[in-house]
Amino acid sequence: MSVRVLVVWEPMLPTDWSKPSGMVQRRVSDLRVVQFWDKEHLVAKELKQQFPSSQPLCCQRRGILWDFAAVYPPKVEWNGSAPVFFGGAVLDVADDVRQHLTGHGQ
Repeated sequence: MSVRVLVVWEPMLPTDWSKPSGMVQRRVSDLRVVQFWDKEHLVAKELKQQFPSSQPLCCQRRGILWDFAAVYPPKVEWNGSAPVFFGGAVLDVADDVRQHLTGHGQ
């Protein structure tokens, strides 16, 4: 299965002054991964709009989504399609993500 991973780094903690160093980014070292710095939380804000406002969401700080994993089916359009899996914190849901990626989380 072809997988593409986006790692979005955001300033969420008082120590998050700028984009993470190369040493931090090397924690996620896989050729299928694209990492970027989202100072304005644009991705988190857009993703949050994909869920009904009545749906409780984990992983928020000051109303901004963070430290979560989302899995989308192949060839999905970003505009309004909610993920097939959403959860966090990332380390806590790693096994769930693996199951969804191998087709066992359905």
